[in-house]
Amino acid sequence: MQDNFPYPEFITPLMKLWLQQYKADNMHRITKIGLFDWRYMPNKRNPKKPRRIPHLKNWETLIDSSFSISIYFFEVDKNTLHVFESSGISLGGLNIAHEYILQNNEFVQTKVLMKMIR
Repeated sequence: MQDNFPYPEFITPLMKLWLQQYKADNMHRITKIGLFDWRYMPNKRNPKKPRRIPHLKNWETLIDSSFSISIYFFEVDKNTLHVFESSGISLGGLNIAHEYILQNNEFVQTKVLMKMIR
């Protein structure tokens, strides 16, 4: 498979594999690619379960567009990847994070970690 996409230097082979599997047809529409980690905030409704909030650490802007499609990665271990996707216009859109497990050289989506309409 010929891949001429301009990946940022911080993208790992695991992240490239996820992009090739899930975004191969829409790679030209991605506006930002980056990294994130999780920050935890107190939860007033359920103090035993803190709120999980993605904290963006490093990203590279690929194209400028009024409709953005941003993808951020958090590599938990050699087979587990958390992917935070943000899409929409500047004041509205969808933020969602999923967990993916690599099994037999293919990613399987396991659970939704966070979902929010902005």
